[in-house]
Amino acid sequence: MRMDLLRKFEKICNTGVAIAGYTSGLCGEWVEERFECLEAQLDIECSGMIMANQHHTDKVSVMGTLDAGYGIITPHDDSYFDAMITAQPGLMLCVHTADCVPVVLLDPVKRVAGIVHSGWVGSSKRIAGKTVRKMVDEYKSRPEDIICAMGPYNHSCCYEVGEDVLERFRESFSDRECRMLFKEKDDGGKYMLDLGSAVSLSLQQEGVNPKNIYDEGCCTYHTSTFSSWRRTGDKKKQILTYIMLQ
Repeated sequence: MRMDLLRKFEKICNTGVAIAGYTSGLCGEWVEERFECLEAQLDIECSGMIMANQHHTDKVSVMGTLDAGYGIITPHDDSYFDAMITAQPGLMLCVHTADCVPVVLLDPVKRVAGIVHSGWVGSSKRIAGKTVRKMVDEYKSRPEDIICAMGPYNHSCCYEVGEDVLERFRESFSDRECRMLFKEKDDGGKYMLDLGSAVSLSLQQEGVNPKNIYDEGCCTYHTSTFSSWRRTGDKKKQILTYIMLQ
């Protein structure tokens, strides 16, 4: 089995507080191989990882040592959530994506880490911003201290959506913001959605400094080294994004 190429979020790793990164998501057929990749390349055990029980929600879960192995060693239950935070060193938080936006967050002052799976549904509900709010409520983080990084996702060049998606965003984004995020196509009735900017707006609304928000700049649809459901229709091959406090 060829191992995925592991890439780092340098802005997070350079703090010395946490390690964070993502796989290409092209190795083999099953999500489980992402975990084997992390075990082999980072010299950690699956028993110390947690996999979000993703269901396109806006729920954020607080994780501790008792949650280690959830979704990997022990099966998921019916508690769906698409974001997690922790202040526990050695606990690796993971999400998988194949066009949605993976977001990692780090408060290097309070030593708190977070991770988010933000598709168009989660982005319309400002899940990334709600994760920042949870870090503030649970651990007294200051938003201006938080560093955020977005991994590969489907960029506005190729993320086509319909009027129904625009209407969902109008529930929590202003008309001005929606005009920024949605560009109408010439044929009418279809729009190109900028998911990354939606995530960034949500983070900034909670007080995150724009200078602390980083985008890896990789479009999953146009970069063949990354998994893309829209490009291939293959749900088995996915990118695994992670963050762990050291």
